[in-house]
Amino acid sequence: MSLSSLLGRRLLFTVGKGGVGRTTVTLALALEAARRGKRVLVVELEGARGLERALTGLRRSIQPGVERISYQAIEGRAALEEYLAMIIPVRRLLRTIFDTAVYQYFVAAAPGLKELMTIGKIWYEAGRSESGAEGAPDIVLVDAPATGHSLQYLRMPQAAFEAFPVGLVHREAERVLGLLRDPAATAVVVVSTAEEMPANETLEIFSGLAEIGLSVAGLVVNQVHAAPCAPPVLRRLIEALSVDDEAAEDELFAEAVRRAEEESGWARINERQVSRLREATEISPALLPYLFCEEFGADQVVQLAAILRSEVGEGAT
Repeated sequence: MSLSSLLGRRLLFTVGKGGVGRTTVTLALALEAARRGKRVLVVELEGARGLERALTGLRRSIQPGVERISYQAIEGRAALEEYLAMIIPVRRLLRTIFDTAVYQYFVAAAPGLKELMTIGKIWYEAGRSESGAEGAPDIVLVDAPATGHSLQYLRMPQAAFEAFPVGLVHREAERVLGLLRDPAATAVVVVSTAEEMPANETLEIFSGLAEIGLSVAGLVVNQVHAAPCAPPVLRRLIEALSVDDEAAEDELFAEAVRRAEEESGWARINERQVSRLREATEISPALLPYLFCEEFGADQVVQLAAILRSEVGEGAT
């Protein structure tokens, strides 16, 4: 999958286990799309506004194209009220409906309603780009929540379509499903780290997405460790600590060797899990390195965006 093909979609979801770097990958993709002149909308779903804070830091760093990235947080209840405002133009009547106990109970009790309205709002934003509406984004990137909740959101249109065989909800769910299942318009980028538990959950995501009928455009493996030296070199360094008294007494040298040994261990673990993911998904993943820094910020996002561009490229498949 080339970057041009990936960023040619109208709607792109990044999904993965909590803590694997979904927000970072979302911003890296957004920055690359903006660098190419696209108007980008990044969306966060009922989260802790981590994406918003990261984007604020990116804007302060004055990166090229960042002015073309806009942000929106979507919450199901607000999306429902926005939708009702579109079909009930009388504001006084609308306010009366919102204030009723029946409406409050309905919103709280209706299973899946907030998820359905959230995906419906995303569908609306992505549809604006197709219609050519003024100021509409060229691409919508959704920083989806952790695995289980992401799949819950993405399953809801199908569930609503089946639960309501006729009527407004059925028609709206059908339209949303049409967008989600169109591989030319919508795709998913799965983000993982190369450790056993995140890799296990990543394979569950692939299975869940296949059941929904969504197209997986790519796999990004984040925080990949690289061995600092070849195994024979590391073995000689370790041997030097055990036989060379002068080397053993050099605290800086000893600590450097211990850290090299630790990093090499992580590199072996990561290599095994990357191979496992590649074999199970039949996708060649883009690998992003573990960045050693005191504080992860805008500079690191820019660095990873450049690496992602190199990893995926224009001729990758």
